[in-house]
Amino acid sequence: MPHPYFFCSRTSASATFFFLALLPTLSSAAEPAESSAPLSMYFDDSQMVEVATRTPKPLRQVAENVSIITAEEIEAMHAQSLGEVLSRLPGVFVYSSPPDFNGGSQVFIQGSQEEHVLVLIDGVRLNSAMSGAAEVSHLPLRIIERIEIIKGPASSAWGSSQGGVINILTKKTGSSGKPTGTVSGSFGERQVAEYEADLAGKAGKIGYYLYAGQQDSNGLKDDRYYDSGRVYGKVAVELPRSSTLTFTGSALDPHYRTTDVTLGSAGFPDYNQDIRDRNHFLTANYDTPLTGSLHLNLGARQYERTFIDNRIILPTTLTGTPEDLLYKARWQEKSKGMNAHLSWQDDWQQISMGGEMNRSEMGTTTDYGPWTQTNWWVPAQDVSKPGYEETWGVYLNDTMTFGRLTLTPGLRYDHHSISKSMVSPSLGATFKLREDTLLRAVAARGFQHPILSYLSGGGIWDIRNPALKPEIVTSWQMGVENRSLPFLSLKFNTFLHSIKDTWWADGFGTYWNGGVTQRQGFEVEAATTPWHNLSLVANNTYALIKPENNGEDVATTATNLIVRYQDQQGWRGELAGQYIWWDTLHTGGLGQYGQTENLVWNASLGRTVYSSSFVSCDLYAKVYNLFNGAQDNSAWYQSPDRWVLAGIKLTF
Repeated sequence: MPHPYFFCSRTSASATFFFLALLPTLSSAAEPAESSAPLSMYFDDSQMVEVATRTPKPLRQVAENVSIITAEEIEAMHAQSLGEVLSRLPGVFVYSSPPDFNGGSQVFIQGSQEEHVLVLIDGVRLNSAMSGAAEVSHLPLRIIERIEIIKGPASSAWGSSQGGVINILTKKTGSSGKPTGTVSGSFGERQVAEYEADLAGKAGKIGYYLYAGQQDSNGLKDDRYYDSGRVYGKVAVELPRSSTLTFTGSALDPHYRTTDVTLGSAGFPDYNQDIRDRNHFLTANYDTPLTGSLHLNLGARQYERTFIDNRIILPTTLTGTPEDLLYKARWQEKSKGMNAHLSWQDDWQQISMGGEMNRSEMGTTTDYGPWTQTNWWVPAQDVSKPGYEETWGVYLNDTMTFGRLTLTPGLRYDHHSISKSMVSPSLGATFKLREDTLLRAVAARGFQHPILSYLSGGGIWDIRNPALKPEIVTSWQMGVENRSLPFLSLKFNTFLHSIKDTWWADGFGTYWNGGVTQRQGFEVEAATTPWHNLSLVANNTYALIKPENNGEDVATTATNLIVRYQDQQGWRGELAGQYIWWDTLHTGGLGQYGQTENLVWNASLGRTVYSSSFVSCDLYAKVYNLFNGAQDNSAWYQSPDRWVLAGIKLTF
């Protein structure tokens, strides 16, 4: 296999060369590619989605505000992380800290907090018992078949999820005795590199999908660093009576340095932060049809995570001793769960019901350096009291179709071993006004269980509140999808989420139930069909957050503009711009907050250079931050200027 190599300096010449190569393809008069606007999938009954009621059904019957990303769309982006992929969606905001090659990322939906968004992969809940949030950027994109996102509360199906749900479906196992797979590599500035390989096939009644990958970077700005090894595997065993037993497993080991925090203060040392985030999960799933209309699914899962935050005093410090330990915190958590799901359907109705339970535990060990021991009056090591929680829930959802009208009532009961039990009802409807116009609306009551670290456990600095109650949200959403114009699809959604018993922290870091918060706004998106091989996708989101307790209304807005090119000769190109304005609620951290006043542009160009019945070869190049735009989170977490990478992929 040829060894891909790429080198380019960080100058404007790299961008100029890129677009000189792109211009001839844009002037091509080739026939338009056979594809339609992405939003037209709402009128295609073959588009099935399962995140709404946990049973696959046509997207036009889904009342919730749902977005879908396919493996083909992810491949076309040449993205380096899941955070980069999600940031393009209307209603979804991704906060990167640092905004570097695969720096840590948190996801917010329609103005929610990051802990309000439930993230699942293969049925495993990735949300941390320590912070409540899920880290999305370290998951390998190659293993993803499809991502389904509910924007807004989904508690009647999924329990604790007042902001929304991101359901990641991984690739299926192979169906042929002849294996298929890919081998790829990409290389860029500052020793950015990614190596990946996957293989799928079937041996007798056993299908398999295997993946291994590695990502590296010396950091695109300042003293940052990234190194992550990733493996994933899925095995499916065919059993009698059309039954299947499936096992999956994954292990990730990202290691990254965020930045040097130079406070220049005599009261606190300058320091460097180094993060290690090891995690792995295992699942087992049994799926069988009981009758022609009744289907049973049983599952079990286990997840473990070790998060290490290591901070060393820098030579620039005005206090403390350089190279001494400031502190090193090791967080460990484990969770186990199981679920049972039944689905039944006939010509006009689909019923989805089931139950699930989960047990989580967490603990911390913190080592303190000499400066911290002296100034914070702490011991050399603090071992926290462990925290435990058990949750279980049962749910029932229905989908009833009456001609052009579909009704989707739902109900769920959740029990928590420490906090309050909750009941979550919902009622949604879709109406096909015309063949080219779909209306939808949903009213729901949702909730968020308190984060385990807020309730129990903790070290000498932690004062937990076991009386903390869940946040409760009442939500209304309405939307319309339209494709009356043959070249354009449109989608509009408006939302209002009212949250009571909002969590507020006092001056000692203890969380209490406060007043009412309101999140309201709208999403609009448009997509064109290809014209002379060109198509356009654009979306805008506005979210207004009204926190009653501090009396200040804040707003977050984001716009994405994407121009795509694809011809029948194998050329594929994309120019994508993003504008985002963060409110102060979501830009926590240190330093002065920087905001972008211009779109930040990325561009890519690729082509299939060889194809045969045995193997095909694709080459691509991508320029990030084409015009050196600023999209900084703080004085220490600044975004890198323009940088370039290129890659090769062999498919067999």
